[in-house]
Amino acid sequence: MIRKELLVLLRDRASLITLFVSPMLFITVMSLALSNSFDTLGSAPKMNISIVDQDGGTAAKNVVKALGSSDELKVTTGLSGDAADKRVRSGKDSFAVVIPAGFEKEVESGRKPHFSFVVDPSSSRQAVDPLQAAIRSAVLTVTSSTRTAVSLEKQRAAEHDPVRKAQLKKQIDKIDETWSGVTSTSTFPKGMSGVKYPSVYQQNVPGYTVMYVFFIVTVMAGSIMVERREGTFRRLLSAPVPRWQLLLGKVVPYLMVAVAQVGVLMAFGKVVFGMDLGVHPVALVPITVALGCCAVALGLLLASFAKSESQVNGMGTIVILVLAALGGCMVPGVFMPEFMRNIAEFTPHGKALNAFQEVMVKGADLQTVLPASGFLFGLAALFFVLAVPRFRFVK
Repeated sequence: MIRKELLVLLRDRASLITLFVSPMLFITVMSLALSNSFDTLGSAPKMNISIVDQDGGTAAKNVVKALGSSDELKVTTGLSGDAADKRVRSGKDSFAVVIPAGFEKEVESGRKPHFSFVVDPSSSRQAVDPLQAAIRSAVLTVTSSTRTAVSLEKQRAAEHDPVRKAQLKKQIDKIDETWSGVTSTSTFPKGMSGVKYPSVYQQNVPGYTVMYVFFIVTVMAGSIMVERREGTFRRLLSAPVPRWQLLLGKVVPYLMVAVAQVGVLMAFGKVVFGMDLGVHPVALVPITVALGCCAVALGLLLASFAKSESQVNGMGTIVILVLAALGGCMVPGVFMPEFMRNIAEFTPHGKALNAFQEVMVKGADLQTVLPASGFLFGLAALFFVLAVPRFRFVK
């Protein structure tokens, strides 16, 4: 019975494409599409700005140098006003800083120097406004230092004492050092460590693997519907074989395919994308088996309720896609609100995906994933308990 079912499934090219080829394509396309989003997880992305220096004086150059040294900014310099305007209009930069002609004279004369921003109106004001305030403060500091340096330089030029000239030169050089910007580091409170985020492949490979494992639900339930319609079960019931063996012979091949599906897709992620499987990859095994049991049990439950192949396809697709969305397979959990992440923990998709990522991202061992595996086995048992009393070989 098991061998027959496996041969039938292996000859079904459409099902094999759905279970193996389709997730590989999804993993590849979505990983390429989301790669930039995952590159900045756990760190603040740099904001792109342009600086237009229309003055060319020392003060303006010091402002450009100071802003260019910032860890929070990605600065483009050497642009004309029109070129900077074009970058802002196209969305390449959040804003441009324009240092007008006459900036140096304003600094030297002691007047309040003026500069302007060209801002993308679609930029987040929550990010842009504080940064502009910080730039104003930086410009004020740099221009104040420049003004002091200019004053000291005038004193040095008028000074005849070599010792005094050398002292003034040291003071000017010390001011110059401040224009290279300030360095800083970030630490966590005592007893706390940084969150480890999955790479784009550690999200998409297990995420789409979990989602497509549950497509076995419609494949299995659809096969049962076909065998009922064609009378295959009626002929099998005439054989001297207990019904539980017939049912087991129907379920086990699909469980084997589900486990093989996880293995193939994980190997695809490892070989093609170099995905890290974690310190204890053997811990992926119990999650895989539990996930397969959950999927085939849900397929049996669907077959016990559905009355036609069209109902199997309709009901199965809705259940699979909704659970995949709630479980974080489509939208990564790190981008979901907290209440949805809490919901995901009570879905088979979310529980399996989080367990896979515990192993691959955080280095969890076999013992750590046993509770999640137990949860999935428990769901599988519940689905079986609900399905078996309603299941009929012949309707």
